[in-house]
Amino acid sequence: MQSRIAKHTILQPERIEAIRNLAQELFGERTQNRQALIQKIVTFFEESAENPPVTGIVDTIAVFFEAAFDLLISKKQEPEASLYRFLVLTNHLPVLKNSSIYDETLEILNPLFLTDPASIKIFDQLQMLYLYSDIGFWDAAKRELAKLEGIITQDQLSFYALYKLCKFRCTETKINHASNLREFLDFCLEIKDLSDSESTIFLMLYWLSHCRWFKEHALYRILLMDLYDRIWQVNCLNCAYVGVELFSMDDKQISPSLKIIYCQDLIRDQHKILNSMQLNSLYFYAGNYLSGLKEQFRESIKSYQSSNYYLHKCWEKLIGISAYLRSHLRPVQYKQAMQLLEEKFLNLSNQTSLRTSSYVENLQANFEKIEELYREVGELSLTDSLTGQRNRRYMEYNLPQLIALASRQNVPVSFIMIDVDNFKEINDQYGHAVGDTVLASLAEVLGSEFRQSDVIIRYGGDEFLAVLFNSGLEQSKEIVEKLRLKIQKRNFHYKDIDLKITISIGINIESFDSKAAVAPIADYIQRADIALYRAKEAGRNRTAVYHASEFPA
Repeated sequence: MQSRIAKHTILQPERIEAIRNLAQELFGERTQNRQALIQKIVTFFEESAENPPVTGIVDTIAVFFEAAFDLLISKKQEPEASLYRFLVLTNHLPVLKNSSIYDETLEILNPLFLTDPASIKIFDQLQMLYLYSDIGFWDAAKRELAKLEGIITQDQLSFYALYKLCKFRCTETKINHASNLREFLDFCLEIKDLSDSESTIFLMLYWLSHCRWFKEHALYRILLMDLYDRIWQVNCLNCAYVGVELFSMDDKQISPSLKIIYCQDLIRDQHKILNSMQLNSLYFYAGNYLSGLKEQFRESIKSYQSSNYYLHKCWEKLIGISAYLRSHLRPVQYKQAMQLLEEKFLNLSNQTSLRTSSYVENLQANFEKIEELYREVGELSLTDSLTGQRNRRYMEYNLPQLIALASRQNVPVSFIMIDVDNFKEINDQYGHAVGDTVLASLAEVLGSEFRQSDVIIRYGGDEFLAVLFNSGLEQSKEIVEKLRLKIQKRNFHYKDIDLKITISIGINIESFDSKAAVAPIADYIQRADIALYRAKEAGRNRTAVYHASEFPA
């Protein structure tokens, strides 16, 4: 059966056959004349550059890698190699302490760290190198490559593979040439011998995706589509990588109807491998696409909501990267790096604006469903995505009117600050996924213990603000003490982890006089915060009440 590439290439059939035979011989069993075979394909490459220019090079590379993929995929799959597990991490570099895969990274690298403590520093250098390459800080990347040259050997296979990928990527910023191809093929064959075919396929995909001269050609799309059709049912890094590459192509290369298929496949099957940037783009595209289909309007809102969550994670990651760079670079270098990183910040800002515009267009196009969906869309903008409680935006836009109404009616209002004790230790010991689960479960308890007329707001981090209307001191104390004891007795679950937590509470009661002016809400909250601080100082897991005599302004 003729391959897809063969149908679209300008090469003669005998030339195609010769290139395919070379690839299959090269990536077959170990061979004694490996260097001679590599030289043959490099020679084909150099000859293709002459007639016609560039196009012949692309065709040669496409035919060669298609044949190599055919052979590697057909091989019996080995158990997942440690290198392949490590390569999954490259989609999340740099792995910071608040990363969702921080624990997994330690698990993969601990054997190396324990036998060679110096490897911890090397991994940190590799993360910097990868980050420099990712943001296009090429001068810094070359300096880091020079520092690492000769230090990393094949004995540290995971580090060696990552070092080589970064080196090839830095080379591709200039120009692709025969020596680069020769070195890359030699590297791929080393990995095939030392590890597994899946890792070899990933390295090939990574190299091809960073060859701009090849990536811009239609044969790149055809090669990836053929590969995706063969591996899409496998939940793996290679499938995720190919799917994202296809999804990221513009509409002239991949039609929206086909792109949404890749998008939905990736969200459904590969979400554990993808990073927050990729998931944000996928969910936003799905929301935008589905909004045009009346019968899937609700699904579009859900996709927008997921996109909003991952957009928040993107901001967290970029802020973490900024802090990471600041801790590793001198001020002048940090300034240069931030100028390059600024593009990613701008992209996120643009996405935020675009998302708002899409919401508006979405609602206008479905005006007949406004009443049905108004509450859902409103909740989306005023609700914290993790806990389901109100957010700071709700506090800023809605709470002042409620306080003013309470003042006119002369009813007391309780401002209650609730904070999880030693929450940072939970994140440090178990990871942020466990911390997020604790906060979400705590929010459920808060919703069940307070009255429907009360307002619960996720104030920030592990702090919640509860505003109780027409509730005096004794009633408010009774409510929060019941809540505190309930939390103290409750088990918080995450997978096979059971946790006990406690909370500290600060109460500020405001008895409004209709003749007095209403102060800024921040003043009322600050008093509750002072009481909370007092509860913390007194030993935590208790309630403190603000009294003006004890806490002078």
